[in-house]
Amino acid sequence: MKRTWLIFTFLLLIIKANIVVAQIVNTTDTVPNSYFVTYSKGEYMQKLANLPCGIRESDSIKTVLYKLSIYLKNFVPDKRFTDDKYAKASSLQALKSVQEGGYGIGAILIDSNGNILEAAHNKQLQLHRSDLHGEMSLLTQFEQKKYAAKYMNAYVYKPGLMVFSSAEPCPMCFIRLATVGVNTVYCTPGPDDGMVNRVSCLPPSWADLAAKHSFKKGNCSPVMQKIAHLLFFSFLLDGRGPKG
Repeated sequence: MKRTWLIFTFLLLIIKANIVVAQIVNTTDTVPNSYFVTYSKGEYMQKLANLPCGIRESDSIKTVLYKLSIYLKNFVPDKRFTDDKYAKASSLQALKSVQEGGYGIGAILIDSNGNILEAAHNKQLQLHRSDLHGEMSLLTQFEQKKYAAKYMNAYVYKPGLMVFSSAEPCPMCFIRLATVGVNTVYCTPGPDDGMVNRVSCLPPSWADLAAKHSFKKGNCSPVMQKIAHLLFFSFLLDGRGPKG
């Protein structure tokens, strides 16, 4: 009887421990939506310093980008977060844009087997082009390649392709993605300028077109979500972009 009671007590303790661990994991894995809006350089540097990248609030822009680069290149995706490998790839593209003096958005095109077909990043500032957002650059770059023909029916993409973006598509990119007919996944939401939760604002015909394809937030780890957001808001580092 005593042995049975000890076994029962031991099992009960294991169950309680698992519940506590699950609660910790759930809390850790959740990034509040308020995180994804950053208003000042001071707030931005605080968020950077809180990342596991070794960044200090006093670091120069060059040092910040170097530390982010080292962290991303050595980042090993967590198997619990099935989209982390794509979050890493798109964030590396976003970082490339920032290093070039552009905006921190990156995107990749993935085939039905999970292979990356194409990768690109925002080139607005670099090329003085108003249209070259991250997703727009990706689709334009892809469509200009000869091999793209086998994945397309005129200007519409054949089923099986997916776009993964480091950030939620803006209205312009959202419409382009809906037009080509590709499912889209993104790492970090854009509460201020993202279009995914504003489909009801579109004219009915465009809303119907968008409804034929999926636009959803990926299964990404908190650190990848935060890095993608901070790359997006990297213009706060030096105020890059149009003035006045």
